[in-house]
Amino acid sequence: MRALDRGLGRPLCALATGLRRAMPEPPPRSRDEVRRVLFVKLSEMGALVLAAPAFAEAGRLFPRAETWLLCFDENAEIAEVAAGFPRERIVRVAGRGPGGTIAALLGAVRRIRALRFDVVIDLEYFSRVSALVSFLSGAPVRAGFHRFAAEGLYCGDLYTHRATWNAHLHVAQSMAVLVRSAAADAREAPLLKEPAPPLAALPFPPFAPTEGDRLSVHALLDASGVPAGAEIVLVNPNSSDLLPLRRWPEDRFAALCRDLRDRFPDAWVVLTGAPHETQLGQRIVASAGGGRCVSVIGRTDLRQLLTLFTMSRVLVSADSGPPHFAALTPLRVVTLFGPETPSLYGPVNGRNEAISAGLACSPCIHAWNRRVSTCTDNQCMQRIDVARVVAAVGRALSSPPPSAD
Repeated sequence: MRALDRGLGRPLCALATGLRRAMPEPPPRSRDEVRRVLFVKLSEMGALVLAAPAFAEAGRLFPRAETWLLCFDENAEIAEVAAGFPRERIVRVAGRGPGGTIAALLGAVRRIRALRFDVVIDLEYFSRVSALVSFLSGAPVRAGFHRFAAEGLYCGDLYTHRATWNAHLHVAQSMAVLVRSAAADAREAPLLKEPAPPLAALPFPPFAPTEGDRLSVHALLDASGVPAGAEIVLVNPNSSDLLPLRRWPEDRFAALCRDLRDRFPDAWVVLTGAPHETQLGQRIVASAGGGRCVSVIGRTDLRQLLTLFTMSRVLVSADSGPPHFAALTPLRVVTLFGPETPSLYGPVNGRNEAISAGLACSPCIHAWNRRVSTCTDNQCMQRIDVARVVAAVGRALSSPPPSAD
């Protein structure tokens, strides 16, 4: 998507802006007349969890409308399980190289136009691809973040309801604000000219595992040698492959697993992750020397992972999707931040402890630079000490267990 943004996005956005200004816009419907609302959130699983209050806000403001989602294939499962979208209301885009992605996006646009959406809300932060898709939808109301007088990040002028990007609001607040902007008077600019919803008041639906979910996870743990009723500390040893600057070094994760096992003799350290990270987990377990340290990487689907979260005490992870998934459960989380900031992207609950090195160059990834950093040496992550993370885990374990929260 970034390649498309750089190579084709700018001239296409300029062309589409000219077309928009030359053509009359269809009149928007009243809130009660809105029948279909489409959210555009192509990438990042964690952001779909943070968008849950925005989805709920759409239900409140457009009470007669169906809510739909446009996203990449790999994010459809989290949209179903955590965000609550029925499978039939998810428009999926298969990203298979530039040509395949363009073809999939055009196919998605054709389907969106056929569905005749009344409102499209672009939850991406200054993405030319999503701005173009929103414009091509033909919806009479299109809400998105607009740069106004800011430099760079040109995405044309393709939205009818333009909200300012406020870097002092948490992303979950910003997305809820964008939904409210879609229902506001478009003549007001920039939107939204009312207070943002308080972060603590934003609703996040809890995940409720079924008995079948619990039985399958108990069987997985038993097969891995973890005894029933064990105190489980989860470790997610990777971050998003899209943003490798967020990674904590592999040897630190190995040292962390050893120290956790030695410091907390009743705890089992269980590694989680995606299937392509299986060898990473095996190396960390081998380096940690086994013994109450096992890996289930690649052996859980999303429901099983969330169920495992409900059965564990604490998760340690770099800034990525799993800390946000954990916010839907009672699990306590220790999240390592470097190139991004927890004030904007941190999990939204009272059970998360964010750790960072506090360097002057951090955060270096944000909406205004299209989340592209010039950094090639992520000292912001490398300088996070293992002992500091172990101490944070100790604080989490000394807190009441999830059932007592």
